[in-house]
Amino acid sequence: MVRRSILIQDDEVTKDTGFVLICSGYLVEQGRVLLVHHNRFGKWVPPGGHIEPGETFAEIAVREFKEETGLLVEALSAQPVIHPPDGNATPEPAPFYVDLEREGFRIPAIVQFFYVRRIGGEQELQAQLEEVADARWFTLGDLDDLPTFEQVRSLARFALRNYPIESERA
Repeated sequence: MVRRSILIQDDEVTKDTGFVLICSGYLVEQGRVLLVHHNRFGKWVPPGGHIEPGETFAEIAVREFKEETGLLVEALSAQPVIHPPDGNATPEPAPFYVDLEREGFRIPAIVQFFYVRRIGGEQELQAQLEEVADARWFTLGDLDDLPTFEQVRSLARFALRNYPIESERA
């Protein structure tokens, strides 16, 4: 297993955070949620992955979604924009959930979960077979017996019921 480490550099001091940073996206369409069957975990999970240099958290979710499913998406903020963009500050989409995960990671992972929506018109769903064995849509009823983590089951149910675009909810 590859060991990833996030470093914080502040002036002359560099420290390891002791965590990996991961972001995932939940896409809901027509009352179904899109999940991928992750090769390493052997379970269904939302598309997502590790931070790369220069990325914001929302950009991680968008990039990983495209890489794992072939779909172009944008992150939707779970919070309103409080301050408009200006020369100093640009609002970033806020995740709808954040947790600390241990199973399957040598170093604990801080994971942020974003709602995402498809952009750019019709696109073909295509699983990236290097990391995921499959990508499929699931309804609320499908989640009960799905081989996944309990946390994914809870978040998928929440996303299906609370997705920001009401017409797409279960």
